[in-house]
Amino acid sequence: MEEKSNFEIILPDGSIYRRTKKESSVRGYDPDGKPKKMKFEIKSSCERCGQCCIKDTPVLLKEDFPLLMKGIISERDIYTVREGEAIRSFIDGDIYFSSMELIKIRPIIGTSTCLFYDYDEGCTIYENRPTVCKEYECWNENVSITGLEKRRLTRLDLFGSIDILKKAIEKHEENCSLNIFNSSIDKLKSKKSETIKKEEEIKEKADENFEKIVEMILYDSEIRQWAKDRLNIQEDVSSLIFGKRLLELAPLYGLIIEKEGENFIIKVMEVEE
Repeated sequence: MEEKSNFEIILPDGSIYRRTKKESSVRGYDPDGKPKKMKFEIKSSCERCGQCCIKDTPVLLKEDFPLLMKGIISERDIYTVREGEAIRSFIDGDIYFSSMELIKIRPIIGTSTCLFYDYDEGCTIYENRPTVCKEYECWNENVSITGLEKRRLTRLDLFGSIDILKKAIEKHEENCSLNIFNSSIDKLKSKKSETIKKEEEIKEKADENFEKIVEMILYDSEIRQWAKDRLNIQEDVSSLIFGKRLLELAPLYGLIIEKEGENFIIKVMEVEE
């Protein structure tokens, strides 16, 4: 007579399966009816899954300069994030401000995916990918890049020896400082929301901030046109030399800026409480 076990499994059809000791163990359980220990394979290297490639684009470091020299990455493939620039995170949708100047690979238009990522083939420059991509370990809890502030590639590294471009960048930073741009926008928005106790004074200060924003937008546009006319620098390279246009950044600050003829109209977006 077969010795019965207390071990039971209710099958999908509702019937009950009882295993006897003479039977081989059920899949996932040892002969005593206890669950087997699960085996996990620990990831320890890049499997080219593409997850990091579609979430954001890499920052270039000084070590990546040879990639530019060899033409693997061109000046049209990269752009500058300026210090203090508002950036919308593709991960949580929040707005952050860059604490330093960075040069990054462009995303595919309308996405956060790296320009060099192909959804069928994966990274198209994998053997010559940027240093950040090589050092990034998605399987490791510590995924930050060490020494970024010192290692990052900057516009000075690229254009420091070209006097006319170096001076143009310095002039642009002087007249289109993002710290001043951010401050002027904050003041403009705060004056709009203040209670009108000193109506004339508030209006005057709001007008000053309005004029400052417009002045910076005009200079930003004019220097790009100068670079195009004088140096034949096209728009796709202009964003590397001068960063994104201020008009392009405005919506991230809650502003709608429209141009009608020679005049600008600045509207503050209403935020729902």
